[in-house]
Amino acid sequence: MKTVKVTYFKQSGKYYTSETINIPADLDGYEALFKEIPKHHRIKGMFMLVENSEPDGEENEPYIVPHLFHPIKSEVEA
Repeated sequence: MKTVKVTYFKQSGKYYTSETINIPADLDGYEALFKEIPKHHRIKGMFMLVENSEPDGEENEPYIVPHLFHPIKSEVEA
């Protein structure tokens, strides 16, 4: 398993909370970032920043490039 750091921000840009999620280590970076991690977007109305949580120098795959997920529109409008 690979540990990924997730930080949530309100739509105003203010910090809300941080947590870590585990994803399968056999996924490549693209699959992890665009197929698996969005399934863990648990606060749908907030921005979700994902980052690699491994300390520098650790060469565990998949390496997660920092990425900002926007609020999920169907949940925001509901």
